[in-house]
Amino acid sequence: MGAGDYVGRIGGLAVALGIGAAVFVGQGVASAEPSSPSGSESSSEATSGTSSSESKQGAEEKADASTDSSETKTAAAEPKPTKKKKSSTAQQPATHEAVKPTRETGSATARTVQANATESTKKADEPKVAEGLAPTVSVTVEKPKEQSPATSTVKAKDPVTVATVAVSSLVSAVLNPFAGNTPTAPVESPLPWMMMAAARQEFGRTPTLDKAASLVTTSGAGDPVQPSTLAAADAPPAVVAIPQTSLLTPLQQLPILGPMFVTPVVAFVHQIPIIGDILHPIIGYPIGMTGGTTPRDVKVISADGTAIYVHFFPAQGAALGTTAPTILDGPGLGLPGDTNPTLVDNPFLANQVIGFAPLLKNGYNVVTWDPRGEWSSGGSLDMDNPDFEGQDMKAIISWIATQPEVALDSPGDPRIGMVGASYGGGIQLVTAAIDPRVDAIVPTVAWNNLNTSLDKNGAPKTSWGILLTAALLLTGARVNPHIYPALVTTLLTGAVSPSDQDFLDERSPSELVNQISAPTLLIQGTVDNLFTLAEADVTAKALIAHGVPTKVVWFCGGHGGCISSVNDGEVVERATMDWLNRYVKGDGSVVTGPQFEWVDQNGTKFSSNMYPVPTGTPLTTSSSVGQTLPLRLFFGGSGPNFRAFEAGLFNGASAFLFGAKATNAVELTTAAQTTTSYIVGAPQLEFTYSGTGISKHVYAQLVDDTTGLVLGNQVTPIPVTLDGGTHSVKIPLEMVAHTLAPGETVTLQIVASATTYQAFRGSGDLNVSSIKLTLPTADALAVTPSAAALVA
Repeated sequence: MGAGDYVGRIGGLAVALGIGAAVFVGQGVASAEPSSPSGSESSSEATSGTSSSESKQGAEEKADASTDSSETKTAAAEPKPTKKKKSSTAQQPATHEAVKPTRETGSATARTVQANATESTKKADEPKVAEGLAPTVSVTVEKPKEQSPATSTVKAKDPVTVATVAVSSLVSAVLNPFAGNTPTAPVESPLPWMMMAAARQEFGRTPTLDKAASLVTTSGAGDPVQPSTLAAADAPPAVVAIPQTSLLTPLQQLPILGPMFVTPVVAFVHQIPIIGDILHPIIGYPIGMTGGTTPRDVKVISADGTAIYVHFFPAQGAALGTTAPTILDGPGLGLPGDTNPTLVDNPFLANQVIGFAPLLKNGYNVVTWDPRGEWSSGGSLDMDNPDFEGQDMKAIISWIATQPEVALDSPGDPRIGMVGASYGGGIQLVTAAIDPRVDAIVPTVAWNNLNTSLDKNGAPKTSWGILLTAALLLTGARVNPHIYPALVTTLLTGAVSPSDQDFLDERSPSELVNQISAPTLLIQGTVDNLFTLAEADVTAKALIAHGVPTKVVWFCGGHGGCISSVNDGEVVERATMDWLNRYVKGDGSVVTGPQFEWVDQNGTKFSSNMYPVPTGTPLTTSSSVGQTLPLRLFFGGSGPNFRAFEAGLFNGASAFLFGAKATNAVELTTAAQTTTSYIVGAPQLEFTYSGTGISKHVYAQLVDDTTGLVLGNQVTPIPVTLDGGTHSVKIPLEMVAHTLAPGETVTLQIVASATTYQAFRGSGDLNVSSIKLTLPTADALAVTPSAAALVA
């Protein structure tokens, strides 16, 4: 990518950052379909293994990877669970509901993705305490004269040559702003770049690679050999990874000038959130200022030939020669992979997803990447499609298995976990379903099905669609041509077409959840009105039904502002680290705590040993007093909510996405409570109505009469038929977590419009003759309040 592209795309990102919290959280809802459908079918997965410093026997656990290699490692008391063997036959598909908008979450046709032979050797069981431990065997591998692209490094040159090449490359990039995605002139020989160009699929062409002529692979035993000497049955597919060197890295190596001037500038820019990540291919890492880590970059060639820009950060504090488990940390939509290992908190998702530095300091290697179609990766964004982004992750995992710092379960199978939010959460569910080498995942504010999240009850979330699509455009993402026409069609018609519904279903983890065996911690936001609590709820129930170790955490955050309380990140970071230590490191002494933890509108923490929490007696309120709702658009409805500024500048700028108390509404208020009630789950609404007009939906929300805030910012669209006849509706509202203290009440509002689901046409009148509201409660005996009770 030329320097001119970087300048333009940084400017676009700056504009995108000013239009709302969608870019603040960096999450996406757009999708893209590659122009050539043949890519994913033309290349097999690139898989290669190196020697492992650990071994696994049955249910026994391997030793902690952070222990010094000169000593015999002490294994954890509890092994990580192994994975289920994938069936080679397709599973019986689930049944679609016939008519929109009553499509249920997770109703998409089930899809089975075949795992390769190496990956299908594990079985899923609950972890058991190891009775005996196999000794760790250290394997020394002699490096060949010519290194594999996966592990090769830039050879040192004299300062004059280095400076000359670097300055020449930098000037060339600046003077050629229309270079598009053409790689910058490399410092080393152009041969690796020629290999990468030959491997990539740029114009719908299937790549071909002459592995025997140009690549060095690694056998399952860890001995580097030329591919031509491998028996056909024993040779794993080669991992093609092209080492990357930034323009300014050679300048940092100059005597005096480098450490005194260049490196401090690189370090300063690198600390600027997002900007440092965007400029990383030009500026590189500040030498000696990466928190004790020596990172490296490569472009891993995916199955269809697409080059994915990947960053590898070895665990900090580990002695030379030891290995460690690895965590894949995925970015949100529109964002490049993180490249600053010194950040304690995520710059855009502070208190919502675990930071980079804590993972490194706790003995994990960390791998980040630019998703396909974005920033320095090639290809077209396809919304975490298992056939594209999923294959990218399989190639990255295979490359990780070749790195000397990586702990392996077996050749080609690294000990690996995944974290990340939204777009970085969706890819975890997809990857764990199609690649059983993944040992544990922590999807944060992810989706189960894109139809139920973006097209709830047949009402498109137009505000989110416009905002996130603008973010993709302004950041220069290369997306499938299907997405933009689909958005325009949706805006014009007010509905998602059947073909677009199928398109979204194909990119939804709901189709793959039954193939996941990796222990899963689902973290979802109570005030997230893009991917609501219902998305994690359906995923969790499916995983639990299949016997997968599963935990659910609800926190005040997500794609929305935490107005009602404060999110300090404690719940998220503690739960994430415990989960990874238990199921990735295999530390059986770690207790992951109750199966369900949540935070209410007051910031009070609760837990239950079961998910979903056992129910108590529901609270029911009804009325048969007739009310009329004029169906006026834009005025008097739910939102915008300018109290969102209380949650920060970016959330304030996106206030139109937040639910707010309406002035034009049909209302029903609950009776004042006499005891404390824990409202946890989806309220049920029933009402009878008649009316005339052209509106297709009305909207329901619950308002906290104590604070005046809409519970969780949540607004639920309700389909209506305005033909003059009498109709009845019974529908669940969005899930909430709310505590009613004695004397407190909530008010149901049925409103004509909501800014989240802003329609552009509608009129008429809705005559409501009766209403019944049922609020779900948790069994008080199954609820443990207070933060102290949640400490594992």
